[in-house]
Amino acid sequence: MLHQHHEIRVEAPVEHVWAFYCDTSRWPEWIPRGEFTDFSGPVEKVGTTYVVTARFPGYTSRQPMEIVEVEPLRLIHEHNDDWPKDNYIRFEPDGEATRVAMESDYEMPGRMPGFLKDLMNRVMIERQHRRVLAGFKALAEANVPAHAQGDPAAVHSGWKDPGGAHRS
Repeated sequence: MLHQHHEIRVEAPVEHVWAFYCDTSRWPEWIPRGEFTDFSGPVEKVGTTYVVTARFPGYTSRQPMEIVEVEPLRLIHEHNDDWPKDNYIRFEPDGEATRVAMESDYEMPGRMPGFLKDLMNRVMIERQHRRVLAGFKALAEANVPAHAQGDPAAVHSGWKDPGGAHRS
């Protein structure tokens, strides 16, 4: 089984970073080459399923994902039986900022020689994880609401997605 682990520090409180991650309508902005469809519920709820289609040069992958574990403000664990693959997205307060870690344990699909799997792992998947985290950091930091930037008088009562639907 292959393993990837990458982390980044986001200059925003964990409540904001968690809510920003859970807003799946924003995922295409920071996950290059991904298309996300068929959500059965919110990504922060165990049992939610969705499909991610990823396009790479010469290869398209369609993966049904299921949320199998959630610890609010700390962890989202998603699983796919097809590769097989487990993704762990961890959120940890770090002062006024948040450490975000992405871990993946997975097998490459199909029968590929070991050297080709290693090349794809290092070149494509590792680079993809780094880009995803860098994009997430930039957008999460650019979208920190004023009340999340340390205004003690502000009360966090949930968030609104771009379509106006309120989630608490």
